[in-house]
Parts: sequence; structure tokens; C-alpha cells
Amino acid sequence: MKYILVILLSCACTSLFGQVHLDLEKCREMALESSKKMAIAAKQGEKAEAAWKSYRANFLPKISATGLYAYMQKKTSFTIDGGYLPTFVPQLDGTLQPNLLLNPLTKEPLIGPDGNPIFNQYAFMPDIDLELGLRGVYSAGLMLEQPIYMGGKVRSAYRMASIGKEMAEINEEYSRAEVITEADEAYWQYLRVVELVASAGKYKAVVSELVRNLTDAFETGMASRNDLLKAQVRLNEAELMLQKAENGRALASMNLCRVIGIDLHAAVMVSDSLQENVTPGILDNSGGLERRPEYNLLEKEVELKGREVALTRSDFLPELGVSASYGFHGGISLNGKSTDVSSFTAMASLKIPLYNWGEGRGKIKAMKAEREMSRLKMEEMTQLMLLEIARARYNIEDACTRVTLTRKSLCQAEENLTVSKNQYEVGMETITNYLEAQAQWQKAWSDWIDAKAELRLSETKYLKATGRL
Repeated sequence: MKYILVILLSCACTSLFGQVHLDLEKCREMALESSKKMAIAAKQGEKAEAAWKSYRANFLPKISATGLYAYMQKKTSFTIDGGYLPTFVPQLDGTLQPNLLLNPLTKEPLIGPDGNPIFNQYAFMPDIDLELGLRGVYSAGLMLEQPIYMGGKVRSAYRMASIGKEMAEINEEYSRAEVITEADEAYWQYLRVVELVASAGKYKAVVSELVRNLTDAFETGMASRNDLLKAQVRLNEAELMLQKAENGRALASMNLCRVIGIDLHAAVMVSDSLQENVTPGILDNSGGLERRPEYNLLEKEVELKGREVALTRSDFLPELGVSASYGFHGGISLNGKSTDVSSFTAMASLKIPLYNWGEGRGKIKAMKAEREMSRLKMEEMTQLMLLEIARARYNIEDACTRVTLTRKSLCQAEENLTVSKNQYEVGMETITNYLEAQAQWQKAWSDWIDAKAELRLSETKYLKATGRL
């Protein structure tokens, strides 16, 4: 007995701690925390942030270390040919006068057979043998590079990265609205099937009571077997309806658990109920296209295409950059002697495209066409979003009207059921009419539940359409 009590207490504690109490706001919070869409959107934001920082760095100079080592086994040998070189005579003004051989009579330079003047004296230069060695050549240094003007490429790329970062933030808002919409749908669907289970249970109880009364009446000869069989058929239908409703509740509970990120078989307890009235302030015109993430994404896409035009144009504009380096070089030997050298170097480069056979004009024209396509797409989607807002508002009004009418139909069906039951009990109503009154009552109740759930969902969709979710 003691062990049985312990097992029962353990089961009770497990059931208690396994229950999750929810309301709409908590459901939304849990869905946002566990959503894979939000996690992906957050990673996209991190990616856009990193890309923005990398493009921003292009405005700053790049500093790099350079190093080189080379080894060539064989030495390179070559000879500078010598020969006879002309001589010159220094003058008083410091200039050098060619030491030419003059004609004694004419005082003009004598010309040799080769057509060149003849000098009085020649200097002899012997052949020079050179041997260059590249065994263990090394170089090390630091380099700084700074773009001055790249045709606007750096600025356009940075602006595109900034737009991408803004689009990632907007996409996160869009994902948030999508997750909340999915959570609301799962939540209100669960409440709907919970109430459907209750209505199916009450319908089964009513039919079961009728079957019991008919069974007693049949056994005493007060009712026909045909009436009993008709009631039993309806009871079978009611049992099947109740089973389907309970299975629907289980599936709705699992789907709600999936959306909020908990175990699919956790017990869910909700504190809300399906209300009949429109939420106050829901139809206020405080939202619009400017608050919709989709609209803002389209605006950024058009702006991004404009920057792509500028980026494409920059490929065909002049580019100017400077660089400076300081390095240490050594390992080069000449005739067995080597000298290490350290030096500073500065360089500027300029590139001016002159003619590209229409390539630049064609690429720029193509990008302008893409920009125009994005603008036209935005105009089309703007009209569709305005239509969606109007449709969502009308859906709320229709759902509100449907709730009112189904509630009225339910009251009429309840009254009809009461009248039919009283008349049947005094023999003024057939069993067929009475069963039909029960079925109408159950259908009116289900329609009323569906209308209330539809009203709640239409409110969520209207908030999403107006950018207020």
C-alpha cells in the first residue's frame, strides 16, 4: 500500500510540473524565444553587421608586412666589353672640349674612314668581368596603401553594406511578425478545439440521455424500436464527433507546443477564452504601409539598386591611389661582395579608362533597368498591400457580424431544442424532429465557436497588415 501511494504521488507531481500555463502574451514571448526564424534573422543581422564593418575599413589605409627569400644555385656571369675611349680637354670655364686632331692648314678636325672625327689621344678600357650571385636573397619591410579616389567604388560599396544592415534589421521585424502570427493562429486554434470538445461532449450527453430514456421506454413498451435505433445512430455520430474533437485538441496542443518550443506532449493550460467582441482600438487607423516591414524592405531594395548603378559606373572611372613602404634587402652579391640596403619607397598610381567598346554603357544601362524593375515592383506591391489592409479590415467586420448572427442562431437553436423536447415528451413531436433539433443546436454552437476563433485570427492579421503586430 505504501509503494502504491508513492507511485501515485510521483505521477501527480509529474503531471503537475509537466503543465504549462499560458496566455496570449506568454505564448508570443515563448514563440519568439524558441523560433528558428528569429534565430536565422539574428544571424543575418550579425552577417550584415560584419559586412558593414569590413566595407567601412576600406576608407582607412591598409598596412601589411612583406617578406621575400630566394635561392639560386648558379651564379650569373657576364662581361662588359672594353675598348678605346675618346679623350677631352678641360677648359677655363670648367667645360670639357673634345681632344680632336686638327688639320694644320685648315684647323678643321680630321675625319677618319668611318666618318667620325679623329682624336689626338684615346683612353683604353679593359673588359670588365661581372659575377652576380643570388644565393640567399632576402627582403623584409612594411607597406602602407591608401586609395585616394576609386571612382566612388569604396563609398558605394560602404553605402550598400549600410543598406544591407538596415534591411537585416527590417527583416528581423518581419520575422517577428511572422512568428507572432503563427503563435496566435496556434493559440486561438487550440482554444477553438477546446470549446469544440466541450460542445461535442454536451451534445453527446444530450443524445445519451435520450437513448437511455428511449431504452427504458422500449423495455416497457412505451417506445418503438425504430425510434430507439434512430437515437442510437445519432449517439454513434456524437461519439465519433467527440473523438474527432478530442484528437483535434491533442493535435492542436502539440502544434502549440511546437510553436512555443516545448515538448510536444506537455500539458497546456490556457487562461484565455474566445471572446465575442472586437478588441478596443483594433480598428484605429494608427498603422499603415510605412510601418510594414515588407514595405520598408521594398524601399531599401530600390535604394540598393540605385547604389548598384553607382558601383557599376565606378568601374569605368579614374582610380588614384598611393602607397609607401620601408624595407631591408640583402643577400645579393656582385663579384663575391654583398651589401645590405634599407630604403623608403613612395609610389602613386593612376588608372584612367579611355575606351571599352561600350561595355561600361551597357552595364550601367542594365543596372538602371534593374533599378526601374525594383521601383515598378514596389508600386505593384504597394497596391497589393493597401488591398490587403482593406481586406483584413473587412474580414474583422464580417467576422464580428458572423459572431453576432451565430450567437443569435445558437439562442434560437436552444429555444427550438427546448420546445422540441417538451413537445416530444408530451407526444406532439416525432423523434426525427427532436433529433434534428439537437443536431441544429450542436451545429449552431460549433458555428458560434468557429466565428469567435475567426474574429481573433482576423484581428491578428489586421494588425500584421497595418504593421502593428
